[in-house]
Amino acid sequence: MVDVVSTCKTIRNFSHFPAKAQRLADAAAEEREQRLAKITKKRSSKAAKLSADAGDRLQRLLGDDNWTDLRQLMRQERLTFRDLLQPPQGLRSSYDELNEARKHKADAFMRSRDIRREAIVAIATDYHEAVADVFTADENVTAGFHLSSNLDKWLGLSPFHEHALPWGVYEPDDSGPHRWELFRPPFFGFNFGFVPVHNDNFVVDRIHTLNPSVGDVGISITMDNGDAGDFDYASGDGFSSIAFAFVPPTTGLVEVLIDAQCVEATHRLETEDEWGWSNSRTGQRNFLMLDVLHPNVSEPSYAEMSVLDEATDDDESFLQEKLTRGAHYFAQLFSAGPVPAGQSVVVCAGTRSFDKSGTNDVAIHSTSDFRWFISSVEVRVSP
Repeated sequence: MVDVVSTCKTIRNFSHFPAKAQRLADAAAEEREQRLAKITKKRSSKAAKLSADAGDRLQRLLGDDNWTDLRQLMRQERLTFRDLLQPPQGLRSSYDELNEARKHKADAFMRSRDIRREAIVAIATDYHEAVADVFTADENVTAGFHLSSNLDKWLGLSPFHEHALPWGVYEPDDSGPHRWELFRPPFFGFNFGFVPVHNDNFVVDRIHTLNPSVGDVGISITMDNGDAGDFDYASGDGFSSIAFAFVPPTTGLVEVLIDAQCVEATHRLETEDEWGWSNSRTGQRNFLMLDVLHPNVSEPSYAEMSVLDEATDDDESFLQEKLTRGAHYFAQLFSAGPVPAGQSVVVCAGTRSFDKSGTNDVAIHSTSDFRWFISSVEVRVSP
């Protein structure tokens, strides 16, 4: 089994911004890539070791002969199951009945060798819990908000909110160092990136949506494992963001309010149980995000917007859309470090998805589709 990890590489365009802001943003982005590359390498190494250790535990439990015989039986039954579904006979065959018969043969094999199903399940359970911990995001994360359900909070955050959307030409009567500044489409800069980690049974990919001039950002991540092995794992981490330049009136943390309209927010997951003792756990998380690309700012900040977390050992199909298309949502975020007064900095606002899966003889087909219209970004140096 081969571990597959790609080096993080972001693609960005800050050509419309002041030269010094560009240089600082590029330096910060390079630092982000190096930092994420180290984190990704560490995650990949841990996941590969957990997979190997779980495989060793299973082999010791079964014994070398039983383990080899069981894997041969499983491979043969997969081929037999496939052949039984071919036309013309397969057109009249019951998929569910054939699939159950296949599983019963493996169960009968284990009983004949006095192998307890519960012991195999325990190994897989330990594996899934450990893999989930490896791919747990430890970044600067807070919660996002549905605007209409949190209207009082929204109205109290900024004087811009005294007027209904669209903002029009209203300007708050505030010229102090902590005044809000409003940025709306068109935007002219952008930044996006993607890092997959998986073993060779998984295929992990993404599609970015990015139309800066209209504030349109999106990320779709797929994780597919059509022929699952003993202990497989995958993660996909991707983001798309618009960018603009901001000149802080004073030194301090950058605070932003992102007003984002939901265009699409769909979690999809299909699982196929290959054997009766199989199990899996798959998670999908989407965020609105802030990144201030300056060497003083250590990492992006995130507001969690939608989550799927499913553990299953059966043939199941999940389709969840928890957010409302067309509705407004907002995030209040702070930079992870201060920026100096009077120095133009690049501010990025957009969306990120971080999906992960651990599976033991369960085929996984996972897709998350998230797309947002960044209606406005308000920025100030936090008091």
